[in-house]
Amino acid sequence: MEGGVGWWKQITDAIEQVEFMIMVLTPAAMTSDVARKEWRYARQQGVRVCPVMGVPPSQLDTRALPSWMRKVHFYDLDKEWNTFVGFLNSASRDNRVPFMAPDLRDDYVQRPAEFEALLSALLDADRANPVMITTALQGAGGFGKTTLAIALCHSDDVISAFDDGILWVTLGQEPKIQHELTKLYAALTGERVPFIDIDDAAIHLAERLDQKNCLIVIDDAWDAQHVMPFMRGSLGAARSDQSVDSANSQFFITFGPNAMLDHHYTVYGRVIQGMDVVDKIAPGEPPADPTKIVHAKIGN
Repeated sequence: MEGGVGWWKQITDAIEQVEFMIMVLTPAAMTSDVARKEWRYARQQGVRVCPVMGVPPSQLDTRALPSWMRKVHFYDLDKEWNTFVGFLNSASRDNRVPFMAPDLRDDYVQRPAEFEALLSALLDADRANPVMITTALQGAGGFGKTTLAIALCHSDDVISAFDDGILWVTLGQEPKIQHELTKLYAALTGERVPFIDIDDAAIHLAERLDQKNCLIVIDDAWDAQHVMPFMRGSLGAARSDQSVDSANSQFFITFGPNAMLDHHYTVYGRVIQGMDVVDKIAPGEPPADPTKIVHAKIGN
């Protein structure tokens, strides 16, 4: 470590320059917040984390680790040296697993009731899988909404359930939507693309999120319209203009923000895979050359 330079920046700079990070596991490392933060940062960069046992297995209590860390194979070099060397010789990088949530403050005060209610809205009863819905926190300034969201993102259950990463954007009253979309795209890909406009950035981000299991936190949102570019593919029930109770088996999928629908339709789902196919549907009411459904089925 160099004097005069922040220690964490030196660590992140080193991680960004390597393909593998070998983490020596000891009882102290197993309970170290810094070690977990290093591991998370390596995942963000697509660096392959290779844990090796620094003490005999009997001295390591893996129950002290969160489940997303326990999923990785721990190498016992006394027995697996050749396998370990083979892993290091494999020319590959892992997919980036972004973790963009801010650090939790040292003076954070737990609020169990609110935390559990929010956790139940995001995960199933077993706390193992995400529930594919949009959840909103609403309240006056200073209520602690942001802190509660940060705590949720640092939950081991949430990190494990959303195993493709946790994305975070902060909007404010006058947000730079295109800039925030570009940041999310860069977190997923490592690429800074000069998108033409907000729609272009939203479409490319949606393509990268397709088939990924990510949690997106949109903090400090003042206007629902500011949130819409992050939510392509909303699914709602179609109905006639004359009656709000006329919805049946017909549904619509949004290609992008559509303010005229706000407060008139209930969004009950979202496209989580295949938005590229939706983009090929001919638009218009009715379109000049309508797209035909050749085959359709209802999944489980």
